[in-house]
Amino acid sequence: MKTYYSSSLWCKDKGLPGTAQKLNWQFAYAGSNRCIPVIYRFAKGIVFDVITSLDEARLRAFFGKYGSVEEKLTPLERRCAEQEHPYQDVHFKEIWINGKRVENGYSSSSGISIPWVRQDDELKLVRKAYSALLKETACFACARFCVPYPETDSKMEKLRRFFRLERVKSLKLSTFPVQWFFPLDIYFEISPQEKERMICFKHPRTSTTHTLYFQNAELVEVPLGANGKRRIYVGQLMYEIEPALPAGDKLTFNSSFQYTEPPEDKFSPAAASSIGIIGGADGPTAVFVTANNKEEAIPRGLHGLPLHRCFSLPGFHQKDTMHFVLEGINTEIYKAKNLSQGIGSK
Repeated sequence: MKTYYSSSLWCKDKGLPGTAQKLNWQFAYAGSNRCIPVIYRFAKGIVFDVITSLDEARLRAFFGKYGSVEEKLTPLERRCAEQEHPYQDVHFKEIWINGKRVENGYSSSSGISIPWVRQDDELKLVRKAYSALLKETACFACARFCVPYPETDSKMEKLRRFFRLERVKSLKLSTFPVQWFFPLDIYFEISPQEKERMICFKHPRTSTTHTLYFQNAELVEVPLGANGKRRIYVGQLMYEIEPALPAGDKLTFNSSFQYTEPPEDKFSPAAASSIGIIGGADGPTAVFVTANNKEEAIPRGLHGLPLHRCFSLPGFHQKDTMHFVLEGINTEIYKAKNLSQGIGSK
């Protein structure tokens, strides 16, 4: 298989294909076994594929459950369905090559080969290239990563990279934690005049009843565009939670909306768009450093508990009440991992 310096599994790039260096590194991530069969070396960096063999029975069960109703799912239902898919993408936080961290990031793409759903000619080439690994697997996924070399001041090293003589002696991959979303789908309204609002919910995983104490309601006006003539309005709330969520759990609030503009509206070149408020979904709203002992102090609310911030659904019109949607809870099911592999000289 000719592989070029690109993360795309489908684009036909020009230039010289990569120089293959066998690896056959197998590791577990997000409950699935993965394998990096080969590293392809280039003058600028490396390309490698992460191959995941998929359980055909699980795939058929998934498509049997969601295949006929996919278009009818709400965004929240779709989010829950996507995390049930037997294949979950691989996400790396950091990558080290030969003991040096890659500073400029990486690019990636992925595809799934499911013969009884769709055929992908490019993944046929992947199957052929890794036939020894996939000979007993009907369905598989391939994620391709294009990673630039770490910066170097060595002229000799630059020359070796240019002629592709710089072998990869070690590869280290740092993964993100893997989370599972539990829906709550709680809607409520509050006005800026209300001092406090209390809402209870049962944790979907632990069955613990938690109480939320919302307070300090505030309507924020945000100007949009270069001239600032158009505005959106979003509500901001502070809240305490009792008892605290398990470590790694975070509440998620829906703070976005989609809209379709009338033809005469020149606000945006696109006819349809979406707006979201980012930040403050959970966690301390601010951290203060004392002048004497430099200890961190988390602001606390009416009940003496740590304060957190959330945002309402935004809108173009100022209203007397603010609409909040507590979508659910993100729970950490797999911790972040550091994966490393030394590579022989063969």
